[in-house]
Amino acid sequence: MSTFIRRLLDAAHTFTAVDFAIFKVCLLAIGVLLGAYFSQFFMEYIDFIWVIGILTWVFLMVRVTRFFRR
Repeated sequence: MSTFIRRLLDAAHTFTAVDFAIFKVCLLAIGVLLGAYFSQFFMEYIDFIWVIGILTWVFLMVRVTRFFRR
């Protein structure tokens, strides 16, 4: 498993900032499409989705602040 992760990380190191920006736009577009098609389904779980969103945001902010403290 670690070889697979190492290969993924090596591939990610070849990406540029533009590549990552296009990747993020792609994920955003897929998320919007899924939200449009399954809006009623997601409204039933909106509280859970908010909790997941907030927890992941806090996790990312902690990681980013640790990165900039180096």
